[in-house]
Amino acid sequence: MSDGGMIVLPRTHPILKSAVEHQLELAEEVKNQDPNLDSKEKKKLGALSMTFYDFETSEYKVSINPKSSSVLTVSLRLPCYSEIKDTGVTDMLEKSYGDLVVDTEKGFSVSLAFDVMDPPKPKKELVELVINLKENILTAPLLLYFNEMKSGSLTDPFNFNLRPDTKMYIVPASGRVTVALRIALDNKVDLQVAEIFLKDYKEVQRRKAGGAPPALFSINAPEEVKGESRYSPEEKHVGFLTFAVQQQQMRNPKNTAAALVNFRSFLQYHLKCSKAFFHSRMRKKVREFLKVLNRAKTDFEGETKKKAKKTASGRVFKK
Repeated sequence: MSDGGMIVLPRTHPILKSAVEHQLELAEEVKNQDPNLDSKEKKKLGALSMTFYDFETSEYKVSINPKSSSVLTVSLRLPCYSEIKDTGVTDMLEKSYGDLVVDTEKGFSVSLAFDVMDPPKPKKELVELVINLKENILTAPLLLYFNEMKSGSLTDPFNFNLRPDTKMYIVPASGRVTVALRIALDNKVDLQVAEIFLKDYKEVQRRKAGGAPPALFSINAPEEVKGESRYSPEEKHVGFLTFAVQQQQMRNPKNTAAALVNFRSFLQYHLKCSKAFFHSRMRKKVREFLKVLNRAKTDFEGETKKKAKKTASGRVFKK
């Protein structure tokens, strides 16, 4: 998907959406089929157990066992869940998901379950709730701080590990909330490419997205994140990406929060695209050089042919 020339990654997992929609559609067909059909011709719910992964090193498991029940279970493992569950996540789950939240499967952070033969909500609404589970969890701390800023109350800064190589800092202040990402990149080349990309991003943002929060990338820690060093023993190349979210970005706080938590994956995607582009340009240049070499004149195979030369007096000699 493109947005003003930028590639924007989908905010939900397409496999999860496809799996949930398929099970609900199959359950509807099973309910509406002719009861007089032969048992061999009748459609039945099939067993399902699938595991797949997403950004932020998250893991999904979707399962249903029609022999025991028609309940579809969706479980999510999110490494940072234990860090953020008490910062708006628990309240969000109770308010938005209610009875859909069940006892968590072993090895996962949160589980949802519902009967596909008797769904508790309309199909579209139910699918949206399930596929947005990870985003709703990750944005809950940001939305909590955004709401507190609107009400004028200031709380202590909060930070958590968004992914193993990225730490998010939420720093409230009067009239704004500063969100900083401490990003560990693979090597120095990635750090330089990221800096160039984000400078261009800032220019595009200024011209085409005037309502977006200003972004600043630096290899040094910003003032809002005091005490953070550039290097650590495990992370050799670190950069800091800072956003200042003000009142004008609060018209749609949910979209603002979602864009912030997804920005790390957005950056990583464009880093890989930039490097792939550089490699394609280099390969193109090498092919052009090879064509030049192939067109160049070469000597005869074997020994170089000796040419006869004549002097002014007519004597002949070979060079």
